[in-house]
Amino acid sequence: MQMFLRSVLALAFLGVFLLAQPSNAENSDDFNEVDLFLGGGGNITTTMPTSDDDTQTDCPQDSNRKTWLGDDRQWGDVATWEVQLQTDGSITPGTYLFKIWANATQGDVDDVQFRISIDVNGDEVVDEALSNMDGVDSEDDQATEFEIEFEISNNSFMQGNGPSTLQIDLEYSGGEDGEEPIIGGDSTDQIVVLYSSMAHPSGIEDFNVNHYQTDFNQINVEENYDRVFVKTQTWSAFGESDIDSSVWTLGVFGESSGNQGMLADFNTKSSKNGSYEVTFYWYYNRDNAISDTYHFYLEATDIQGNTWQITSDEDLYLVIHEFEVDNSITAGDIQINNQTGMATVKAGNSFTIDITVSAQGDPLITYNPIPVAIILVSGSTEIVLHDTVVFASPGATATTSFRHTFDEKGEYLIKVVLDRGDLIQESDETNNVAEFVLVVSEPVKEDFIQSLIDSVKDGGAATMFVALAAVSIILGAIFLKRRGVKTDLEWEEDDEF
Repeated sequence: MQMFLRSVLALAFLGVFLLAQPSNAENSDDFNEVDLFLGGGGNITTTMPTSDDDTQTDCPQDSNRKTWLGDDRQWGDVATWEVQLQTDGSITPGTYLFKIWANATQGDVDDVQFRISIDVNGDEVVDEALSNMDGVDSEDDQATEFEIEFEISNNSFMQGNGPSTLQIDLEYSGGEDGEEPIIGGDSTDQIVVLYSSMAHPSGIEDFNVNHYQTDFNQINVEENYDRVFVKTQTWSAFGESDIDSSVWTLGVFGESSGNQGMLADFNTKSSKNGSYEVTFYWYYNRDNAISDTYHFYLEATDIQGNTWQITSDEDLYLVIHEFEVDNSITAGDIQINNQTGMATVKAGNSFTIDITVSAQGDPLITYNPIPVAIILVSGSTEIVLHDTVVFASPGATATTSFRHTFDEKGEYLIKVVLDRGDLIQESDETNNVAEFVLVVSEPVKEDFIQSLIDSVKDGGAATMFVALAAVSIILGAIFLKRRGVKTDLEWEEDDEF
């Protein structure tokens, strides 16, 4: 409790606390345009290819020609690419562009055409969108680019019982005239699809999607340091590689004061289960935060330079009293071993300081923490023996106790100070200090039982009970020991009287 109260001292009459709420992952409201690239392992990624080497996939040769009867195109499967979407999200409806490159490793084929179908979470959102038609010749120095324009409606993807899947299926068809199978034989021309290199970054351009998620799984007030600790965990639908791990911002805004540009300090970052766990500290005293209900928002960036924000739904209440208060203490409010005035204790024996703090002021103040410090004055040096916080609303008192021992005899000047750092604005700042002189006498060598009796005199009723019990045990032990010794009652002949 005392550690919690110290947060109140960061500002005048400041109280900081978090309304306990279940920690749920928050989704971004931002839609971003991302380029989706086809990877060599059949995956879809937002990572731009960095290799000079192409992934080459053969197109089926029996699709080079149309059918002999009917002159119909023969479509054959080329490849499938997919990605497990790791968050909930949605796709913006609109027109998108798919690009692919083709080349011939031998021969040539006229009127080459490709088509795609796209599934999201098992639902077909694009059915057989067609590319342009173009001839592909092995003598060409460069691969031929094919574009497929397609429409997509707004389609949400949800985790449900498992990750959603975005899947792209590519098919190929050549426009060569059909030949009678027996006479014409099989086509030996070979068309290949090229992708996953810097020269041929195939995929979907400017795919507009909302897919980021952040969990504000810890928001803790750390009172001793006048700061709030925030731990976040962030996912992208396209995995950890989609997030630029070097750019993180945690902003703070109030419901009434708005966004004043206050930012938290970056602390740590780690990779965790396909996401990034990032922690921050917000020093509210340094930012001169006012009374308000505050929220945090995480701003992050993906590897393609898109920025998005996600705001926590949890409330952090920062409260500053604006009423009059006066906390006071006098010498009569201090007791040493239940005695007021000048007190005497023996060196090596512990003693108790009991302190009563009074509060006056506006009765509307119900949250009034009072810092109390017990200080030993030695010349020009002040040594803090004890530092704590008590509560006392106006019209009430609060008590605290401290036990200490001096090993050397002498006279010790001790001060009790309220609000030593003058953090609390009071109507009267002159009644916050009371002091007394403690006389510590030299210890006297005594037997054990007498020492216990003297301790009782200094310690009160509870100590008396414990000491008497101890003395009883010791006396009983001595009595039992003596009973166990056989007494010799016979006289020797040379005994003299």
